[in-house]
Amino acid sequence: MLVLSPATAHDLAALQVIERSATDLYYEAGFSRLAIRPRGDTDMRTLLGQTTLLLARDGDDAIGYVSYYPRGPYMHLEEIAVRRDRQGRGSGRQLADQVLAAARADPQCSHLSLVAFCRAAWALRLYDRLGFRPLVAVPGPLPHAELLTELLPEGPADEPRQVMVMPIAS
Repeated sequence: MLVLSPATAHDLAALQVIERSATDLYYEAGFSRLAIRPRGDTDMRTLLGQTTLLLARDGDDAIGYVSYYPRGPYMHLEEIAVRRDRQGRGSGRQLADQVLAAARADPQCSHLSLVAFCRAAWALRLYDRLGFRPLVAVPGPLPHAELLTELLPEGPADEPRQVMVMPIAS
């Protein structure tokens, strides 16, 4: 049974094992090691301090994490990472469901947002099943859409990314 709990600094080693394992999927799919790098200690500490970071465990085994935070009328899904040996078993979906529940519980939240690599087919399939759509495909203006466009990295990207959004039903 998967149990989610708030991550702490004591979990840094487990979080980085998950991060490196999940990042390997990008390398196996042909992504450049220069374009995709696993989060290091400093980046992971930043996530701990600035986002809600939940660690997923199966018994004593840390198998994944999710990081998210409110951004204006959006709940932004920063990252879902699941260890390679635990992928394909619904853990990513369970982690995403936690973010959706947090968004629905926030009376100020109108949409979930995330940034996805355009070539990460496995991630795009999950996001599509959850109800996310590319920002460019969403009809009508969104509230404070400038907050979404600011999420994309500036300058040339080795790997193009896209903002995706999902409305939160009230």
